[in-house]
Amino acid sequence: MKTRNKILLGILAIIIALVAFNYKLVRYGIEQGLGQLEMVRNAVPIDDLLADPEYPDSLKQKLLLIKEIRRYAIDSLHLKDSKNYNAVYDLKGRPTAYVVQACEKYRIKKYLWKFPVVGKLPYKGFFDEEDAKKEVAWLEKQGYDTRIAHPSGWSTMGWFTDPVLSSMLRRSEGELADLIIHELTHSTVFVKNNSELNENIADYVGENGAKRYLASKYGDTSAVLFNYSAAITDNEKMAMYFLRGAHKLDSLYQSADFIALPDNEKDTLKLAIIQDIINNVDTVNFVRIKPQRIKSSRLKNINNTFFTGYMTYYNRKDSLRIECQRDFDGDFMKHLESFKQRWGR
Repeated sequence: MKTRNKILLGILAIIIALVAFNYKLVRYGIEQGLGQLEMVRNAVPIDDLLADPEYPDSLKQKLLLIKEIRRYAIDSLHLKDSKNYNAVYDLKGRPTAYVVQACEKYRIKKYLWKFPVVGKLPYKGFFDEEDAKKEVAWLEKQGYDTRIAHPSGWSTMGWFTDPVLSSMLRRSEGELADLIIHELTHSTVFVKNNSELNENIADYVGENGAKRYLASKYGDTSAVLFNYSAAITDNEKMAMYFLRGAHKLDSLYQSADFIALPDNEKDTLKLAIIQDIINNVDTVNFVRIKPQRIKSSRLKNINNTFFTGYMTYYNRKDSLRIECQRDFDGDFMKHLESFKQRWGR
């Protein structure tokens, strides 16, 4: 009995030591868990909203679309059938979350946070703005470029039940299909310690899945499919433009002449290159996007984290398309099945 007690005390001591050593991480996990729990507890089932005579008909139509898209993702794309997106959480005009990103100041290299189970991620999400600002202040003291982003969607990668967020209901049918299929992909496929590949796969599946959904519903030559495809083409062009900008900046940072400069001169040259990238965005031949709108809405106070964000979501998509053509003769469904075989949950 004494030996057993000693073993139990030893295990307890180890647990206490681990919690004490990882206090910030444990506290963060508890706070995020409570935030997610608040979402789940206060989300209203879609069927209840559809039966509510006071709920706007326009939003009911979006909820019916979500049910339809979700069923298509499960039945036709064979994504994992989960409890996700069966209820709606009203953000009441608040941002979905406050997602902190960081990057080295003179290098296009993402800062990575380490988490149990999920591994390393190039972002850290918060439900409380002040907590996000504290994280930013700490990172900036360490010399990092930082950014707080407000994601349009929210996925816990299958670890919790994810509700539909009220902000999603403002999206078009194609955008909604893309987002729902993207997030359900996270619940189906997960590559540990490779957030870039996870996000690129989810984007790739979301876009191709949305196109297949729209084509099955409206036809291959429909206006709704054309409009969605045009928006995707513009987003791809914009991403490729900023990825080229990221490579231009990284070449600057690695040059011997730049490295030899004092920090104040480095900052001046860095800002000049970034401003040049911004000013030349109107050289991109967009289908519908107005370059001036990009300048005014997306390019305020940008730094290296702006460019690494595009790396997270777009850097691998070309290679995925090439892989599909090379290994699966362009068959998207066979390609998707290979993701599930390699990294299925």
